[in-house]
Amino acid sequence: MATIQAFIRTSTKKADKVVVRFRLRDGRSIQLFHKSEIEVNPDIWDSDKQIIKARVVYDEVERVKFNKRISDRKDAILQAYTNAENKNELTSELLGDEINKILHPEKYKPMDEKSSMLFQYIERFIKTAPQRKDKATGRLLTYNNIQQYKATYKHLQAFAESKARKDYQFDRINQTFYDDFVEYLQSEIQAVNEGGSPIFNEDGTPRLFKESFTANSVGKHIRVLKLILNEATRDGTNTSTRYNKFHVFTEDVDNVYLNEVELQKLKEIDFSQIPHLDRVRDWFLLLSWTGCRFSDLVKIKETDIKADFITFRQQKTNTKVTIPLHPVVLEILHKYNFNLPEPITNQRFNEYIKDVAEKAEISTKEIITRTVGGVLKSEALPKWQLVSSHTGRRSFCTNMYKRGLPTLMIMSVSGHKTEKSFLKYIKIKQEEHAEMMAKEWAKMYK
Repeated sequence: MATIQAFIRTSTKKADKVVVRFRLRDGRSIQLFHKSEIEVNPDIWDSDKQIIKARVVYDEVERVKFNKRISDRKDAILQAYTNAENKNELTSELLGDEINKILHPEKYKPMDEKSSMLFQYIERFIKTAPQRKDKATGRLLTYNNIQQYKATYKHLQAFAESKARKDYQFDRINQTFYDDFVEYLQSEIQAVNEGGSPIFNEDGTPRLFKESFTANSVGKHIRVLKLILNEATRDGTNTSTRYNKFHVFTEDVDNVYLNEVELQKLKEIDFSQIPHLDRVRDWFLLLSWTGCRFSDLVKIKETDIKADFITFRQQKTNTKVTIPLHPVVLEILHKYNFNLPEPITNQRFNEYIKDVAEKAEISTKEIITRTVGGVLKSEALPKWQLVSSHTGRRSFCTNMYKRGLPTLMIMSVSGHKTEKSFLKYIKIKQEEHAEMMAKEWAKMYK
């Protein structure tokens, strides 16, 4: 028979109030936890009877209310557990969802009814996302778009949990909410076990449940939140516009590119005994000599290649581009008989390309400066750690710029619509600019 116990966690740091938690046990195999929003002063909590201590001076009306909340929550937990069809597959998270349905049935109305609750709206927003179209291109939203919505929602839920909240009404999405959410994203949170004890890695360092986000990552989640709130405003679900003042963080970051010597090192290394790295290396070289985005390159078909040119419309901007076949690109296409390898996910690609770059000894030290956790930090990293799929497109633009090709010509091939956006891809160091000027002077004044 299932038993339910209410308990609190105390720490060395004295707190005026702590959250009441619940543990459900059923035999030896099932143990589930529920973190409630109910708070109590540890000094007046009776851990044996799981109520306010009888001998404590306390307002009798409030005492009865509190003890009833504990009793009612136990009843809800038991009801949720009893209703579960397969108790052996039930998790603490799933149990929490069922408890929430019992306590807040208004949040689980049919999906076609409008709601003033943010998270319920986001769930509907994500569910219908595959049927919506990008306003710039007129195309259905991509998989990456939808994954970004889900990622932001995940962090919003975790933030709400840290505040002992299940959801927020739209009119509570104000400056205080924004400040607290940004602070949450900028902070590190240490992982703990079910008993509340910290978890450490094998080397003794704290294991983090969440690391501090960079300024651009914080900005990305704020941007998605504002996008969802804008949609809710347009369809009449949300009437508050205080979110319009939410600042979207952005900062220029120190990205790297691979010069032509480094690309040649990648090309020459033998990966015949490591087929997956061989394919990833070839993919990266294609990116670096076409200027394509990874999302476009994986969709290029043999029919897109005619008369030594590749022609297609970019997924992100719907811009038509025509790219001449560089000798390295042509060599790789022949290697695969113009049928490129089956694509992998961008995430997996970014993991493998670092292995490729490390084995090719792309290891010069790069100073990277960025805002992490609201603090400007600089660190020296080997270049291979900084290589990703987008490094290929960046390398193409930068190397062609260094070759002296006109900016508009490069933009025509890369598909950049403005010179401002194009110049963000040019990652030439001050020393390289000085060397280029010195060469031009040598021509001008010989």
